[in-house]
Amino acid sequence: MKKLIALGLITCTGALTGCLGSSDNDKDTSENTQRDITINFAAEVNGQPFACDTTFGGLGTASSSASFTDYRIYLHGVKLIDAEGNRHDVALINDGVWQTDEVALLDFETGDGSCTGTAETNMQIKGRVASGNYVGLEFGVGVPGQLNHQDSAVAASPLNISGLFWRWQSGYKHARIDVALETPYTYIDGEGVEQVSNQWFFHLGGTDCSGDPTTGEEVTCGNPNRPTITLADFDIEANKVTVDYGRLMSDSDLSTSTPLPFGCMSGVTDPDCAGPFANIGLTDSAQTFFGKGTL
Repeated sequence: MKKLIALGLITCTGALTGCLGSSDNDKDTSENTQRDITINFAAEVNGQPFACDTTFGGLGTASSSASFTDYRIYLHGVKLIDAEGNRHDVALINDGVWQTDEVALLDFETGDGSCTGTAETNMQIKGRVASGNYVGLEFGVGVPGQLNHQDSAVAASPLNISGLFWRWQSGYKHARIDVALETPYTYIDGEGVEQVSNQWFFHLGGTDCSGDPTTGEEVTCGNPNRPTITLADFDIEANKVTVDYGRLMSDSDLSTSTPLPFGCMSGVTDPDCAGPFANIGLTDSAQTFFGKGTL
């Protein structure tokens, strides 16, 4: 009996990790190690680099020319995709300026030329993810629902920007991309009077919202307008995400605005929203706004 006990001890010692049940704690695998990552973005217009001091031609179905006044987009729910199709959450790094731990702001406008914002820009998302080999990228456009209906005046940056907020109930503008057209157009205002404008806005946000968040009620939106973007065959070490206004507006006539002025304000029945909604992934059509470029 003593020999059997001794043999058992020797056998167990030879596989000590298994005997003590500590293999799950000691092994260094991609499941329990994290690494810092940076995902790069670049704004483009029909494949050309975006700039605030440039007038771009060939926009939309009327081949319009325009300069930009704004180009900003919120993103959330960032994930990397492995070869088996599994999604791995990217934990955003809260930098107190461009990112909280739940949402990030891309700001391509530089405040010069025709742009009306600030000189500071942000064209990257920084976070941490489980170590591994990844072949794709996924993210949501806009401010996530749990943050969308709040007082922007006291919210943490980057959710404290008044120009990217509508009101408590409808929440934030998930994206704001505005242009000034070289050739103005005429429209009929609400009083039946003919007016002239050179502005064409794309403001993406939630509509058909109900509930009063100022009293603590839960807000639900019939049209949350937060598309999920998936980019396959994407290597964050070699690729950048291109964000192309020309592709977004490829099916839109920017030489007019109907039935109300100034482009698309996310109205579900607004014909000016049909093209950009399809191209940003809000319909059954494949999105084209976000693409892949080489770093």
